Amino acid sequence: MNARILIVEDEYLIAQDITEALETAGLTVVGLYAKSADALDFLAAPDPCDAAVLDASLRGMSSLPVCEALIARGIPFLIMTGFGPDQLPDAMKTMPVLTKPLDPRQLTDAVQALLAGR
Repeated sequence: MNARILIVEDEYLIAQDITEALETAGLTVVGLYAKSADALDFLAAPDPCDAAVLDASLRGMSSLPVCEALIARGIPFLIMTGFGPDQLPDAMKTMPVLTKPLDPRQLTDAVQALLAGR
């Protein structure tokens, strides 16, 4: 399956680890953004991606606008966070949540599950 995945993560090394894990699993990273505004611009395009991996906090700011845009577009996604699930906004609590540090296998399994449920 050559699914197109958006990554929204503000920590460069974490973003690179996510990219490597997904590409090793045969997925294609079509966007890698560290800011909500850039991710929102990407999501404005027709059919931008098949799924997304979204950090809950970008440079100390909530990524809730990106979460809401993904929901509005019907794009499945998962949330990554170093915080406890109880610290997430309600809209994010309904999504699959992975805690950092991420296990590459757990990440790819979770993304594959997102794609299978699409």
